[in-house]
Amino acid sequence: MHIPCNGINIGLDNSSGDIPFLSHAHSDHTSGLKSQPKILTTLETRDLADINAALANIDGTAMLDAGHMLGARQLAIEGDGERVVYTGDISLKANIFGWKAELPQCDHLIMEATYGDPTYIFPPLEEIYSQINRWVSENDTSNLIIGSYELGKTQELIRVLNESSVAPIVTEKAENFCKIYEKYGVKLDRVVIGTNEAEEAMSRRFVAIVPMRKAKKYFAARLEKAFERQTLCAVATGWALHYRFNTDAAFALSDHADFDDLVYYIEQSEAKDVEFFCGDGSKVLAATKGVLLNI
Repeated sequence: MHIPCNGINIGLDNSSGDIPFLSHAHSDHTSGLKSQPKILTTLETRDLADINAALANIDGTAMLDAGHMLGARQLAIEGDGERVVYTGDISLKANIFGWKAELPQCDHLIMEATYGDPTYIFPPLEEIYSQINRWVSENDTSNLIIGSYELGKTQELIRVLNESSVAPIVTEKAENFCKIYEKYGVKLDRVVIGTNEAEEAMSRRFVAIVPMRKAKKYFAARLEKAFERQTLCAVATGWALHYRFNTDAAFALSDHADFDDLVYYIEQSEAKDVEFFCGDGSKVLAATKGVLLNI
């Protein structure tokens, strides 16, 4: 998908145009972009995505806060008498870092619909943060592992745990992203697996953040045998609102807009033309009030 702007076709999280726009650094959005000579994105996203391209500056475009994660942006394009906004992945609720999406007005809106189902309405983030810290404090004699994506969600979890004076153990891959967060002023207290500090931390009860594929009871059982201490596991993902996981706990922590947020965004944008990616937005459109919309 691409959009024309002043004679330039801008690829939207892909390389189909003359210059790509990269909304954020998650790998499902960076495919095919690492070899591009120029890219429209933020410094933070370029670093997190490990891209060496020069940063483009295109007249008629503006990058708007998207929430979601460090460096994430929406793209607004002015041209041919209309304003087009591409959201990328967005989160309207301010997360623990204070990041949240701007709500621009536009004529044509291209938005994500990851949770475009009315059954996906998440509790307030503060409530979910409290659930996580309560689970950690109530199981203070057990080793705990929490599964999350190593970029974005892991850094959010670290800050959540830090607020309860817990410095979790993280993977080397997550650590590489943490260093970039800290480069841009986001302080994160953590311990890196494989270091002497981690060896010392694991000599007593510890909390670790692991890749989602490791957050399973079988893996917790292996750790329990190795450390001779009860080990419990959990996941942190928006899908936990309805899906069952092979874990002891599941927290519906999402860095995406939920159904109500998507409806609200459309209404505030006053867009007359809306299309969706990453999901079916038909139920979102049906829920909008007093707005004439077309797909």
